[in-house]
Amino acid sequence: MAYGNKVKLHYDIPVFIKKQLMEIAKKQKITATECLSRIIEEEYAKLKEEDRKTIL
Repeated sequence: MAYGNKVKLHYDIPVFIKKQLMEIAKKQKITATECLSRIIEEEYAKLKEEDRKTIL
């Protein structure tokens, strides 16, 4: 589902990971969805950077 410039994906996330996401999100005062989105964005940036380094 698209929401403006965001795409909503439905994940089948194990319960223990959901709990970890909720704990981290609570500390950062954001939602678990925002927390997961940030983690995915950070990992994507890392992979993109690694890919760029291997091309050079």
